[in-house]
Amino acid sequence: MHTVISNNKWILKHFTTLLQCEGLDTSFVLIANHFKIKNNINLGIQSFLSKRIYRSLFIFITIAFILSGCTAKKFIPKDKILLHKNIISIDAKQTTFAKSDIAILAAQKPNKHILGMRFRLWAYYFSEPRTEKKFWNWVNTKVGKPPVYYDALLTKTASQQMSRYLHNVGYFNNKVEFELINNKHVKYLISPSLPYRIDSISYSIPDTLLATFVKEVESESLIKSGKVYNAYTLDDERDRITTHLKNNGYYFFTKDYILFEVDSNLQNNLININQRIENPKSNSFSLGSQSSDKLHQRYFINQVKLFPTYNPFVNTSTPFDTTVLLVKREDKKEKSVLYLYSQGDPRIKPGTFSQVVQIYENEAFSIKKLRQTYKGLTNLKLYRASNITFDTAVNRITSIHDPGNWIDCNIYLQRNKVHAYSIEMEGTNSGGDLGIRGSLIYSNTNLFRGAEVLRIRLNGGIEAQRLSAVSLDNPELAGSIFNTTEAGIDANIYFPRFLSPIRLRNFIYDYQPKTNLNIGFSSQNRINYQRYLIKGAFGYDWMTSNTVNHILTPISLNSVKVNPSVAFQKILDQEINQRYKDQYSDHLIFSARYSFIYNNQNINKLNDFFYYRINVESSGNLVSLINNTPLLKNNGEYYELFGIRYAQFFRVDQDFRYYHVINQNNKLVFRAVFGAGIPFGNSSDLPFERSFYSGGANGMRGWQYRQLGPGSFSDSINIERIGDLQLEFNAEYRFPIYGYLQGALFADAGNIWTLQEKPYLKDGVFKIDQFYNDIAIDAGFGLRLDFSFFIFRLDAAVPIHDPEKPLNERWQFNNIKLKRFIWNFGIGYPF
Repeated sequence: MHTVISNNKWILKHFTTLLQCEGLDTSFVLIANHFKIKNNINLGIQSFLSKRIYRSLFIFITIAFILSGCTAKKFIPKDKILLHKNIISIDAKQTTFAKSDIAILAAQKPNKHILGMRFRLWAYYFSEPRTEKKFWNWVNTKVGKPPVYYDALLTKTASQQMSRYLHNVGYFNNKVEFELINNKHVKYLISPSLPYRIDSISYSIPDTLLATFVKEVESESLIKSGKVYNAYTLDDERDRITTHLKNNGYYFFTKDYILFEVDSNLQNNLININQRIENPKSNSFSLGSQSSDKLHQRYFINQVKLFPTYNPFVNTSTPFDTTVLLVKREDKKEKSVLYLYSQGDPRIKPGTFSQVVQIYENEAFSIKKLRQTYKGLTNLKLYRASNITFDTAVNRITSIHDPGNWIDCNIYLQRNKVHAYSIEMEGTNSGGDLGIRGSLIYSNTNLFRGAEVLRIRLNGGIEAQRLSAVSLDNPELAGSIFNTTEAGIDANIYFPRFLSPIRLRNFIYDYQPKTNLNIGFSSQNRINYQRYLIKGAFGYDWMTSNTVNHILTPISLNSVKVNPSVAFQKILDQEINQRYKDQYSDHLIFSARYSFIYNNQNINKLNDFFYYRINVESSGNLVSLINNTPLLKNNGEYYELFGIRYAQFFRVDQDFRYYHVINQNNKLVFRAVFGAGIPFGNSSDLPFERSFYSGGANGMRGWQYRQLGPGSFSDSINIERIGDLQLEFNAEYRFPIYGYLQGALFADAGNIWTLQEKPYLKDGVFKIDQFYNDIAIDAGFGLRLDFSFFIFRLDAAVPIHDPEKPLNERWQFNNIKLKRFIWNFGIGYPF
């Protein structure tokens, strides 16, 4: 330590300023004195920290102490107490509520700090006396953050709110106190006592018809005997019953009619609940000349009217043209009538609405079918807005069997433009090779007059690729800056309905699946080769709930044709690395894919949420059934279709993410990725496009794109590294810096491996007893410009554990240098 300190004597004189700071903790002074008099240090620590790292760390800590100790405290008025922290102390081992549920009720939120520094608070204090100048006024209002001073009245109010919350979740005899600690922290002392549990549940419903509908779903009740009483659960139960009644014709019913009477027993902490559903007051619902009695009325659909050319901004007296459409119901043989009223040509086939509109005449009103209809109308991209209203049917002819409560359904649709054009331009960076890419896009939202969407994209790009030794033999390339080109065309047709020879009526009406057809062709002119890619896919996607999405692609085709240059072909012929050779070989992928996606994010609530996706793909199995037929050619080693070897493999990959929401602007995000692919039959390796890779802007950010692994494989040849197995874990803390500028601290761990020993990929195979030594680790920081609709991202990461190094040299703490940081630019969050 003596050597280090003597080389940094200039640092010690700056402690004079540090020691003069008002309010500086005594411990900081002791630390400073310790550095002055201590002349030795443990040799293990001295060898771990280099002089450069020690000096940088010392400066950082010194500045942090100065900012946190000097800047804020001396500005605080003597009659004020700056609130530093809220402490929640719960006097109970087990509770049915979380500490975070209580903490959020604290009325006063302390000023935020990073590593003990409250920069925004200091900016506010420092600029406050100078606000007459525009710059300092901007600093004060935009950069600075006003101080939060301890307020006894607000703290008392918060404790009362906490007590009310505990009462609502069953802790009737709770006690909440608070105290101020060290003139900086507020400690809330929570004594919840024993919770009250539900003993019995009874019902009081004078409307006998309505009571039968409530009885139908009694088994699904959220209120269970033996559970802890919770007022919020009672409110959810009111919503559940209301929804069920609205699905059975009770159009005007609201949850305000549902009341819960709670009778508590103080001796055994049990409560009895009586659920009461009141009848409406007389004349509460007036329908034309009719007035309701004291019973709740059920309402039935009279006519369903659809206006496909509705324009709210045009007042015209042009008469409507009426089209009558007979619609099949999903669960009945008879058909319902749908009336289409249009002014002029609606330019859409009436049958388009047959599976979309699920509100039928002569049926009881259903909120579920109303939502399903809205969902189906949203899938029709031809319309930019839809609105459904209900009016009392005044011309309905009633009979002795007619209940007399009828409403008309009116569906108003506002059209989008059918044709649209757009141009997109972007800069590219492929492993340091810069380029430009552009696209011309045309879309048609009513291709076959059934609201089908056609999207055609013409794309092209140029790139300045670095020349290799083999490419320098071509004098034309040597004088060109942008020496690689790419051009292509792809088309997508979106059908807002299910196209299949198999009629799955219930599936169609319940989930309203969509059909997608994709085809494309692209040509890549590289320095050493030309590559032609033909792709096509046919599939479906649908949602079974608000959180679950399914994507099924029963037909997927990928055909790659590569023409290497003469010089490059000679290199490929001499190459022993089969994986490298496969990147420039012809191959055909004929597969089926399925994806399951779960996402429980609620954009209206600030809660933690999960994201999970699993993809399963099988390729070549159907083609293998015709191996020994004239349709396929056997060259002795493998079979070829259309002169190209087809790939046969099974592949699965999973992506799990957990988003922990600290508050509105601060989040902790964790991701775990696992993937594996097994080639068999007609393939000895996975195709390049279906292999796993690591490194780049969205994964292991301490390595370049596809430059990590497999395993501890190390080679000076700059090739794209791929494998059969992938493991990866990521953690990222996201926080605001200022305005649109966001920050992130992150760490990544993972790698790829092969499943079989390959002589050209030494040490790349996965071994259960050794793979942990091959786990690569990096850490870094990021800056993001978050404009909500668009996010620009710049991440910098440095390797911490490098599996390419010898086993005893893989930890890189002594080799953390600025030049070793990998910089990644991206659009959107990495996960």
